[in-house]
Amino acid sequence: MTGIPLSSRLLALGATMAASLWLCLPAAAEMQRTPALDALIKAAEAEGTLNIVWASNSMGGAAGAAALQDAMNREFHTHIKIAFTPGPSMPQMSTRITQEVKAGQPSSSDTFLGVSVNFPSMIAAHVLEQVPWSSLNPAIKPDMQSAGGEAVLVYTLFETFTYNATLVPKDHVPHNFAGLFRPEWKGKLASTPYAAGFDELALKEGDEKIRPIVEKLAQWAGGLIRCGDYDRIASGEFIGLAIDCGQVNPQYMTENGGPVDASLLDDGLGTELTYLSVPKTSAHPNLAKLFIAFVMTPEGQAILDKYEHATSHVYPGTPAYKRAQSLAARGLKLVVWTPDAIGPQMEKAERLKKEYERILEKK
Repeated sequence: MTGIPLSSRLLALGATMAASLWLCLPAAAEMQRTPALDALIKAAEAEGTLNIVWASNSMGGAAGAAALQDAMNREFHTHIKIAFTPGPSMPQMSTRITQEVKAGQPSSSDTFLGVSVNFPSMIAAHVLEQVPWSSLNPAIKPDMQSAGGEAVLVYTLFETFTYNATLVPKDHVPHNFAGLFRPEWKGKLASTPYAAGFDELALKEGDEKIRPIVEKLAQWAGGLIRCGDYDRIASGEFIGLAIDCGQVNPQYMTENGGPVDASLLDDGLGTELTYLSVPKTSAHPNLAKLFIAFVMTPEGQAILDKYEHATSHVYPGTPAYKRAQSLAARGLKLVVWTPDAIGPQMEKAERLKKEYERILEKK
């Protein structure tokens, strides 16, 4: 399957958004009831409204929140509301919530949505609740949460080479880093100003292996763009982006009539793990816990698949899980850094990230 565009692999796995077979699972079946869950539902109903603040392109923004609200009310026979407010970046929210909890003030968001690197400092500062998730939803296994129960892995993004499919012939689609450096592509590739993914790859593979790739990419790159600037790839300004954070706006994708596709790199299988948590000063902590528990159900994951175009790679049956299993069957392994694993490596990761950023910025 090497060299096959990512969208084709997803189709082969039955994991496309429009026709994914996994959506035919009994998503509407009720969650397994536990005494703790029954008590939580009653307490959450009394709290009324869950206030969530994160970026408008995370978890489907307002539309995703509305879909989760309706599904939760059907599931639990409740009348809860979810009020979504677009907010700042995950690092900014992490800092804000940490400051609020330490000051004894209500957290800006009843739940915190962040990636692995956002959590070690919050866990160390004891600003997140430690929740016995399996008592609320037995489907939440130990590998789906931080060791202390402070955070639950809700979806996984796979880092890719994202490219203009009209400019990159199928037989030229790279399946490893070496394939990026075609002579005719020099000055036509893009990377990110924040060296997305390379620091975590270096922690796994070693700086001596990843640094030369970053240095060569700096020579081949014609500019630096953010993950999400897919209009610049679609327009042909750049042939492709390496490494992309893993989430392409569906309107640009070839499967939806657009010019953009993505390919996994076998020697760069990085991931971005996204977690939900409950700040200790959440104004509606029971609703927050119920919300997170519901996201970790087949129906909750199906809603994420529809609105976020991402699911958890450790939740059996999801598109992300199938993709991870397919890679494992080929003898390939994802580079995965959980909050507990990345914590002791944060200083090194931050140093490498800054060094790689300077290389890409040619400073």
